[in-house]
Amino acid sequence: MASQEAPAEPKRVCPVGYGKRSSDNSTSAASGRNEPADTADRPLGDISKAHVQEVKSDDPGDVVPPTVIPATGRGNSNDGKTWVQPTPNQLDRATRRRDKAIDSEDAFAVAAVHDMVAKATWEAILEYEQLHESKCKAPKLARFEGKDGIYSLKAKMLNFIGIDLPFDRHDWTVDRCGTEVKYVIDYYAIEQGDDIAYSIDARPTGVGGAIDRARLACRKVFSGQSPW
Repeated sequence: MASQEAPAEPKRVCPVGYGKRSSDNSTSAASGRNEPADTADRPLGDISKAHVQEVKSDDPGDVVPPTVIPATGRGNSNDGKTWVQPTPNQLDRATRRRDKAIDSEDAFAVAAVHDMVAKATWEAILEYEQLHESKCKAPKLARFEGKDGIYSLKAKMLNFIGIDLPFDRHDWTVDRCGTEVKYVIDYYAIEQGDDIAYSIDARPTGVGGAIDRARLACRKVFSGQSPW
């Protein structure tokens, strides 16, 4: 499990993808790039898939956050080659559309947390992808799906022994140079005084994923790191 500290969050809002509660697989593989950017009828759950375009503006709220994740040509950037994070103003408008408005000045903190958690998620995935570096040096994020409220088996088992359920879940599909690999990511929020720390549990699925989880754990143990 990869952990990352985050600044205090003004209000509890899902920092990554803003995944909506869903019980189907309705997210299209090509939905990211072609969706309208930020119109009144777009749900907050789709904000990270909405097109994000850099604009010439003196407003710092229009600045696109720095984290960039390589895409397979279906990303939400202008050319579709990357996934970029929503701007503070885009987040502000999206929360207002869902009657969950935050103070405009807080949108900067929320955008920063969103960007940090997205970056940490990709870094956690790359730990596993580095096990296959000899075959694929440049994995890319093909698509992702928010599954808020659809808890993974691991999350349910941890909850059974007293650990809080994650506040969100995503499934990310990575293109490993032609081979698609599914990752399940559980997001946990841990209150630390006035701050909130985020813990990200990202792992590959299937038999191959189980082998990779064991390989990565062994590698960490032998290098003196915690396998968790």
